[in-house]
Amino acid sequence: MTGFIRYQFISYIRSLKMIPPVTVFCAWVFVLYAYSGVAILSSYAVTSITIYLVMTWLTMSAFSIEEESERYILFVQLDSKNRYLWGKWTICLIFTILFMVFAILYPIILNSFKGTIRPIHLGLSIYSHFLLAWFGILVGTFFSVTSFATRKYAWLSAMLVIVVSISYEGIVEKISLLKWGLIIFPPVTHVINYSNGDDTIQIGNDFWLLAMWAVVYSVLGAIVVWQMFLRKER
Repeated sequence: MTGFIRYQFISYIRSLKMIPPVTVFCAWVFVLYAYSGVAILSSYAVTSITIYLVMTWLTMSAFSIEEESERYILFVQLDSKNRYLWGKWTICLIFTILFMVFAILYPIILNSFKGTIRPIHLGLSIYSHFLLAWFGILVGTFFSVTSFATRKYAWLSAMLVIVVSISYEGIVEKISLLKWGLIIFPPVTHVINYSNGDDTIQIGNDFWLLAMWAVVYSVLGAIVVWQMFLRKER
């Protein structure tokens, strides 16, 4: 498994498909912190949304470096379709960690925030960046290796999911009947809900309930995508 992950990582780097998403993410962070005196939590909320978009993009590109025939050869060599999927996810998680470290530490090193950063700010930033990155990985995987969307409309479908998930609160506010119908979309607004207010935030029961739902969704989402992948590759 370690050899496959190393092989995938090198193949993805050599394919140069990682350059656009990495460039966009880094450029966005540079622009966001071009000036000092920005709010802590709202800035981290912006980079969390950015990592959600970029990880969807990066995941779909990571799954596209092999042709279908090459993928079946890898299935045989690995003697498991599960290892193929987990190997791809590992590559995506490596980039997630790199993005998170950069997005969280860069403004701290440059002293870009107007307030003093505290442990609660770091905890919320790690929580929001990681979960939204994972949501991006799930969306990218869903439209790359399942039979739900054709290759022709994969990118369009992924962007639709991203837009709806980010706009969830606004949509529900205008059309309350959609509240339960949209539950299948990643709970992005639930994760960053506490990152849009004052930097003097206090964590309460509401936060833990929303966080619990986000974690449950991430686990269930991974299981659903995994099973759909296995069903498609039978």
